[in-house]
Amino acid sequence: MVNLLKNILYLALLTILTSCLIRPEPKATFSDLLVSRGDIVVSSANSTFSDSLVVFSPNGTFKRVLYELPNPSSESIGGLSWLPSTNEILINIEGGSSSGDRIEAFNVINGTVRTFYNNTSNYSGTGITAIAVLENTGDVIANEGSVIERFSSRGIRETWTTIWPTSVIANTQQLVPLKNGNWLACSSSAGLRISPDSTTDLTAVATATSAIVATTQSYGCGQLSDGTIVVAWNGTSDAIQTYTSTLTSPTTLISNSSVLSNPRGIAIGENDEIYVSDNTRNMVIELDIDGNVTREFGSSYIVAPSSLLVIPSFN
Repeated sequence: MVNLLKNILYLALLTILTSCLIRPEPKATFSDLLVSRGDIVVSSANSTFSDSLVVFSPNGTFKRVLYELPNPSSESIGGLSWLPSTNEILINIEGGSSSGDRIEAFNVINGTVRTFYNNTSNYSGTGITAIAVLENTGDVIANEGSVIERFSSRGIRETWTTIWPTSVIANTQQLVPLKNGNWLACSSSAGLRISPDSTTDLTAVATATSAIVATTQSYGCGQLSDGTIVVAWNGTSDAIQTYTSTLTSPTTLISNSSVLSNPRGIAIGENDEIYVSDNTRNMVIELDIDGNVTREFGSSYIVAPSSLLVIPSFN
């Protein structure tokens, strides 16, 4: 009887102790996502096959071809941006006669593609390039060739008397939403311009032109975490320069034709990595904030790269 009571007490004590133990959290499981935070998406042009979006990991390793245009002979990718409300990549497309100029949205969760905007009456310019999602309003601005159009985050075209669409800067090649709510445009003919996110007044906040002889075309620009502006100048002496947030005090980070022979788009990583596409070398060059080349990648997978996008954190 004594042994029986001891066993009962032992089992009761064991039950109490077991119920008091902290159970470990279940291990997270991960799906094979199309992209991950920090991946670099690069537009690749090809005269034989479709223009495409190619994804590389943050260390420059090829991951996959993410997207291809449906009409290879008559369409091209002009610019890329991230639509945070829907986890989509916005693609500004110079279309052919069959599909027309348009903006498409690629969902990085499930790989579906939808039309964000397509209207042959209002969106049919020549030279479709840049696109950006503004910081404060969340509106989308996109270069249609001669003008920059404005849309809501749901793809509804916005017109505001004589303000939008706007032609405040010609030949825009990249649009950058700035952290203070303004937006930056870099041009292949008109230098740099910072404009306010406004529907009533687009008076320039700041402007700048290149001081490098015979190197006045800008195809790429971006903003570092401290507000510094990074610009790719294209011409006789290709260079990457930095400016203050008000486009003053230009400083050359790198000017080396063996490294940069035809700089185009710029993207900034979350740790201020500077990614520059080289349209001639078929490469993406990664620089640190001092202008040192830390990595080159892409030559086996991309042709004439232009637009770049670093994938942010997403749900």
